[in-house]
Amino acid sequence: MTLTMTKKVSECQTETVQFMSIEKVEDDCCPEFCQRNTLLRRGKKLEDNNNLTKEDEEYMNYRELLKYEQAPVYLQHNPFIRDGYRKMLPTKLCWESVFWWTNETMNIWTHIFGFFLLFFLTINDLVIINIHATVTDKIVAGVLFSCFMICMALSALYHTFSCRSENDYNTFLMYDLFGIALSLLAIYTSGVYYAFWCHYELRAFYMTSVTLIFIIAMALQMPRFNVPYLVKMCVFIGWAAYGVLPTLHWTYAMGGFDNPMVQMFFPRVIGMYIISGTAFAIYAFKIPERWFPGKVDYIGHSHQWWHVLVLGALYYWHNSGMMYVQYRMNHGCANTMRIF
Repeated sequence: MTLTMTKKVSECQTETVQFMSIEKVEDDCCPEFCQRNTLLRRGKKLEDNNNLTKEDEEYMNYRELLKYEQAPVYLQHNPFIRDGYRKMLPTKLCWESVFWWTNETMNIWTHIFGFFLLFFLTINDLVIINIHATVTDKIVAGVLFSCFMICMALSALYHTFSCRSENDYNTFLMYDLFGIALSLLAIYTSGVYYAFWCHYELRAFYMTSVTLIFIIAMALQMPRFNVPYLVKMCVFIGWAAYGVLPTLHWTYAMGGFDNPMVQMFFPRVIGMYIISGTAFAIYAFKIPERWFPGKVDYIGHSHQWWHVLVLGALYYWHNSGMMYVQYRMNHGCANTMRIF
């Protein structure tokens, strides 16, 4: 028989001299909240303790994570993630689960980090270094950053509340897709704005066209249309591919690859597509968990890499935009720019 010697240090604390197993926790050991923390810290099983209140039992039950087959059906969209699913939680515990270790933890925190990174970049660019640009240019930069931050925030909220109910899952998924669309719109409009800085007609045409595509993409997210998820994703892919058109038009208008501006910025546009395409491929083909089922449930699965690469793409585009603004400030408009 294993002996456990304890003595009461304070109303809420005990000092354990030797701990190998616990058969019973005295009623007057701790208040309820201390007992809950003790149970969580020691990994005490629910059925091994007779002093739990009903609230303790409910809380411990909520904290138990599920296998893939046990998870709510609407959360079973990646069979290679085998463990770490949250149960359906009330709002308060959804917020608390941000600090639990689940298969959603890194999804949430990568974009919380992304939100604050972009926030500090905004402060740095617009306030601290005070970029030498017109008020309109600063507004464009501010809107760009705002869209990026909204994307990060909506993504984090989606992953936080996806386990509240199936209806909430669908609602927050719609918000998440809205954030992605908003970031795409910001990337396009900022790119078109700076690329066709000196050609207002072309700038207006392309900004109008990408805005119309944004409206269509958002309309398809509305529940009343009941559009399949695959169709929604195809619209996003088509929208992303549309960016090739203004890029090629800009390259031609600037005189082709002999132009130093094209030589400088065309590779950065290609780099943006490579980063984004890699992120989408990893997400769509569920890499690497399809090769290691159950091995990367908590850290290293495809959705986390998707988040990291999306954040990297936004940061990369921010740097490209700053380079372009500085180039325009120093060189002005090209007099030889062709329209058609």
